[in-house]
Amino acid sequence: MSESESEKQDHQIDYYKEAVKLYYYNCILYNHLEKVMTERNDLKTKVLKYELLGGELAQLDDDEIMNQLEDRKKKSRRSAADIDRHFFCSFTNCKKAYGTEASLIQHQRLKHGQNSGMDAYFRI
Repeated sequence: MSESESEKQDHQIDYYKEAVKLYYYNCILYNHLEKVMTERNDLKTKVLKYELLGGELAQLDDDEIMNQLEDRKKKSRRSAADIDRHFFCSFTNCKKAYGTEASLIQHQRLKHGQNSGMDAYFRI
């Protein structure tokens, strides 16, 4: 066997083995990435809890934190029957009334296509 043939044999690559190695390394990296993403999500939830509780997180356990977050209620809204409607739509055959002027203007803009004077002022 000459030197050139032995060099060719030394430089031949077993592509199957290389593909298996790459697949194996890819699986390891994927598992590691999943762990990192889980840790990232855990940290994000802890930061959110910390921000919601206004810095009181350090003294509390996770169970106590969850209890406090569950105890917080949404801001209550008035029912439609409780709203005093003093702002009436001026368009003919429209009998809508609203509790705030902003709601009336929004109604007129969306339903009747009316632009307020301020829209024209801010147009470029």
